[in-house]
Amino acid sequence: MKFLIGFILFNFMMSSQGFNDKRILVLTAKEMTSEVTEQLDRLQKNSLEVEKRRLAIFTLINGKVKAIINSSDRSLEFVTKNKDDFTETSTLTLYLIGLDQGLKNTFKGLENPQQIFRHIDNMPMRQAEIRINRE
Repeated sequence: MKFLIGFILFNFMMSSQGFNDKRILVLTAKEMTSEVTEQLDRLQKNSLEVEKRRLAIFTLINGKVKAIINSSDRSLEFVTKNKDDFTETSTLTLYLIGLDQGLKNTFKGLENPQQIFRHIDNMPMRQAEIRINRE
């Protein structure tokens, strides 16, 4: 029964009902700073963990969206279409967007990737993915 519920939930997550195909992390700043570069380096060093969580990483610097890690056409389209929702400030800000296209968390300044991953792993859809992959 758990498998059937998980399978139905997983298929719902994958359907074309306005859901993203990836979780999205948008790094914003007014300019490319050493802090932005450091955050990108930290995330790239954890690229397997990023992939496992179906997380796409983008920057939004000076009004320009750039795909960094694990992007897809659908995730790029979503970020480009919604870039006005992500505020570019003088300090680094990270916006975590879920598969349901909702804002899940905002991080200010440099963030440990493990903290981001823990936050993702506590999301209901991620919990369903974990259960499905265990069985």
